[in-house]
Amino acid sequence: MKEISFEEFAQRRDEEGLRLIDVREEDEYAEVHVKGAELFPLSKIRQGELPEKGDRPIAVICRSGGRSAVACKIFEKEGFDECINVGGGTLAAIEAGDEHVERGE
Repeated sequence: MKEISFEEFAQRRDEEGLRLIDVREEDEYAEVHVKGAELFPLSKIRQGELPEKGDRPIAVICRSGGRSAVACKIFEKEGFDECINVGGGTLAAIEAGDEHVERGE
């Protein structure tokens, strides 16, 4: 599993169009998330539900990087070609002041 910083993810997102999967729970996602992230909770992934495989590499994000690392290992085991863990997670996005951070009402 490859891990990159949020800053590297942000650059690659813009240059390569990385697909971003957020593995936090619905309430966490509703509170704050990176715009464009697909919500796919780790609890569902652990039950065997997986997002569709696509032709783009996926980056996986959570709150700080722990759950996303677990999800990446599962995705790799299930045959996803490239799975990248976003180290620091959503907290790093907030800290960086990323313009793509969206907060719930």
